[in-house]
Amino acid sequence: MGRTIPSFRIAVVLEEKKWKEFRKYLRNKNENKLFTHMFSIANLYNSASSNAVNPIRIYPIMMSIVLHHYKTLKEKNLLIDKDYTITADFKKDINNTLLKREIDKWNKYSFVLRKQNRILFEEMLQASNKYSDAINAKCEQYSTESLLLSLVFDQYKLINNNNNNKLNKNPRNQSLLFL
Repeated sequence: MGRTIPSFRIAVVLEEKKWKEFRKYLRNKNENKLFTHMFSIANLYNSASSNAVNPIRIYPIMMSIVLHHYKTLKEKNLLIDKDYTITADFKKDINNTLLKREIDKWNKYSFVLRKQNRILFEEMLQASNKYSDAINAKCEQYSTESLLLSLVFDQYKLINNNNNNKLNKNPRNQSLLFL
């Protein structure tokens, strides 16, 4: 007889317990709270994560966090890059079959998202196309990690670029740019 699969809400709690040791060694209580809050973001996307039917629980959790951060960046108008404009030829633009297969794996995740979130999710995935060579270099075995890392890296670049722009606007911070 088969075993009953727990709901994803329970799976998130189990996964968070696995990361308890990591959280314990963060630098201070504030970072500990931030990490707990970041992990709880996955609860906002439980239905999508459950629908992703991924045996590695941390992947849908991480994808939920990355999507939520993308959504936050979009709301704060930090996503001005032309790479985030979704094209009608989204599926055709992906010439890398490894990346296409990886993105196709996440169709079940996006299927349950509300329309607005689904559009944002597809935009975010489309942006990973510019890293298709890097994703391909890691091979099939690491395609999910490569996709997630490319999305995180893209968001990091946007945040870093925004921080640099703020430094450039403030003449007092000019000396900080050369550190």
